Amino acid sequence: MRKGKFAPTKPVYQPPSQLVWTEDKLATLDSKQLLNLLENLHTQRGSGRVAEETATELEQRIRARLPSRAVAVRRKRARSEVMLEARVAEQLGGLAAQLAARYDLSPETASRVSAGTKGFRAQAMTDSKGLARAGSAVKNGTAAIDRYIACRVRDSLASLAYVLLADRPQESGRYVLLGTSDLFDEEPAPNEFTALAEQHAWSAGSRTRMRAAPMATYAEAAERFEALIARVAEPLNQGMATA
Repeated sequence: MRKGKFAPTKPVYQPPSQLVWTEDKLATLDSKQLLNLLENLHTQRGSGRVAEETATELEQRIRARLPSRAVAVRRKRARSEVMLEARVAEQLGGLAAQLAARYDLSPETASRVSAGTKGFRAQAMTDSKGLARAGSAVKNGTAAIDRYIACRVRDSLASLAYVLLADRPQESGRYVLLGTSDLFDEEPAPNEFTALAEQHAWSAGSRTRMRAAPMATYAEAAERFEALIARVAEPLNQGMATA
């Protein structure tokens, strides 16, 4: 009896259905459904089932309908990223403590010196735990990590941040010098952190004056930041030096 050979049936390719989400359809979804749609979109984009252009456009429309806090909470973070943020928050907090021992950076002094400056509000360089503050760029999805220390006197702001932009590898994170244009001797060239600098401003008018200069190393960042601090704060030993 002749034995026949049977080849396994090859699966038939089924093209993925087009993601057609009009504004009317999106409007019918609640926050939980929008988050699920966003998560599914990331999966489909990663597997190549959705064109990059289509995914980007739809993601922007979904995020626009979600509270920024909801998007930030939903995002899953790698343990290594969490540890990186903890390290830089502590490192920047330590730098703030060192500078506070050399310059008068107290909110009380900043308020006194800035008396009469419209809309001025003094703020400590760090949070209540002595760590670098968390910037708003994480909440709005611009960055995965945004930790900063800052000092504002009158209408001048000097800040140093560690920034890892969203959807970027961890090794791309940078220390970034942020500040108002009057504190920079040379105008920093436009860069990928320029838009983020505007998020550290305190008013619509100050956003146009904010500048960003990425640093190559932490040592360079710390040195350049102290140079900016020296322009807005008085050294604590000034009286002793002039006595």
